[in-house]
Amino acid sequence: MTKVVACIVARTVSTRLPLKVLRDLVPGMTMLDFIIKNIQLNASVDQIYLCTSTAPQDDILVDIAERNNIKIYRGSAEDVTERLLSVAHQEQADILVRITGDNPFSSVEYITSQVGFLQERNLDYVRMDKLPIGAGCEVFTTRALEKCVSDMDRSVSEYLMLFMFQPQKFRCGVMHIVGQDFGNYSLTVDMPADLERTKSILSHLNFTNDFKGIKLKHILKVISENTDLPAIKYEPSGDVKLPYGKVIPFTAFKADMNERINLSFHKGIDE
Repeated sequence: MTKVVACIVARTVSTRLPLKVLRDLVPGMTMLDFIIKNIQLNASVDQIYLCTSTAPQDDILVDIAERNNIKIYRGSAEDVTERLLSVAHQEQADILVRITGDNPFSSVEYITSQVGFLQERNLDYVRMDKLPIGAGCEVFTTRALEKCVSDMDRSVSEYLMLFMFQPQKFRCGVMHIVGQDFGNYSLTVDMPADLERTKSILSHLNFTNDFKGIKLKHILKVISENTDLPAIKYEPSGDVKLPYGKVIPFTAFKADMNERINLSFHKGIDE
């Protein structure tokens, strides 16, 4: 039987918004609590791990894992792949779901569809397209991650997506919600304004501590009807940082991503 393990990659170190993953989205519920509780609603996930470092400043994340009754793995502060692979081997996982701790609105309700697509087409890697930045989860096989890690420089593992999402090297799949394109929006939390935007969205949804009704489609409805939310829509411009200090224009990065998407297997999701 296929074993699916969700890995929430998180640390407390952040400069632009200190301790952001520990900030409350509603009173008494941190960003990490919110992410964990959402994933716990997904029946296709067999185990959830909080993947952090052994650095003393990340000790507090042990409390987050314990109070949410999930497992924690503490490993390399710099090498994200070490943490992911260690969890995969420890759990004998066939498939990993990678979720970033500063993306509270990750589309966890589509994990089942992503896993299904990966299995149906014998894929190595599946991602969502046409969603806001910070709304997609990455799903990939342990076997593909092992191959990727064996070929890459692990000192730049923070750019893992660029190494995994290579259709020339791996069987990659891309899913999207039919009839929707929110690619020019952002839901990631990186700055104080992003945190206020997240709280505002939850306020529009009258969210307290009830996870039964809130899904990404409800969030997308709020942001489409309230374009004045802080930092919700952005104009793609400027430069993008790549491994080894390389910097390219956003337009070049977007063109590269579009080429990877075009070379991948595709599947739409009907809402």
